[in-house]
Amino acid sequence: MTAYVTQAEKVLAYLAKGNTLTAKQAMSRFKIQKLSARIFELKEDGHNIVATPMAHNGIGAPRVKYSLAPKARKRAAKA
Repeated sequence: MTAYVTQAEKVLAYLAKGNTLTAKQAMSRFKIQKLSARIFELKEDGHNIVATPMAHNGIGAPRVKYSLAPKARKRAAKA
């Protein structure tokens, strides 16, 4: 029997490797439709996730890329 890995755990593991993640990338890599909800859950659990605004051309919603703060990355990698 395999252990179930939550979407938030997938996001955390990806960010812990030093990667950044946008909503579009989360959808294509992990089939996560509500990345902001997963980020909220991780922040509620005490993870220091940084949202960096990306260039916006005025069409559609503003975009952000998420990353894990360097010190938090070391802690998440150990877990």
